[in-house]
Amino acid sequence: MSSTSAEFGGLDAASATERASALAALVVAGRASTPTLLRALASADPEVREKAAQGLAEIADPRAADALAAALADAEPKVRGRAAQGLASIGDPRALDALVRTIDDFPDLLHAPHTVATYVLIARGRDVLPSVAPLLDAPLPMTRQRAFAVVQALVSAMPDAGDWATLWRSLGSYDPNGADETARRAAAAQWARWIAVHCP
Repeated sequence: MSSTSAEFGGLDAASATERASALAALVVAGRASTPTLLRALASADPEVREKAAQGLAEIADPRAADALAAALADAEPKVRGRAAQGLASIGDPRALDALVRTIDDFPDLLHAPHTVATYVLIARGRDVLPSVAPLLDAPLPMTRQRAFAVVQALVSAMPDAGDWATLWRSLGSYDPNGADETARRAAAAQWARWIAVHCP
């Protein structure tokens, strides 16, 4: 192992298999790996930074919270997505805002429109809905799709929401890709009002 690989715990190894093994070993070692992962989070290599952020998210060491918050400004979307996930794993108060900000980062290519952030938001439960609702009126269609995926998953699970299809129609039949911007924005506003009442 080169000196650089030792510095970063092997996350910069030559092959993807070696890097995956290095990450697994760091995660198994738990919080003892935090200093190594924090060094790797500052690497010039975006793949090393992404793996470091993933490791820190899995270990959930509160000592990494400020570094993960700083990584939300990383140029690499995957790093930003993992950083938000890490803050959520730690339970940091900045996590919800971070997840909303990174909702378009790190897409799940096999399960569109989901991203790391949409999965974490859904797992957090209905309390995230007031923060997600403004994204129903976001400029980009894909952002709106992701926000609505979170809304649908969470509202469908709410016993007091009733039948999803009936509710959806009653609130303007919101379509994140709708060509009629006036109708779409009106429906987004109806959803925002409904969420404000049911998820204060």
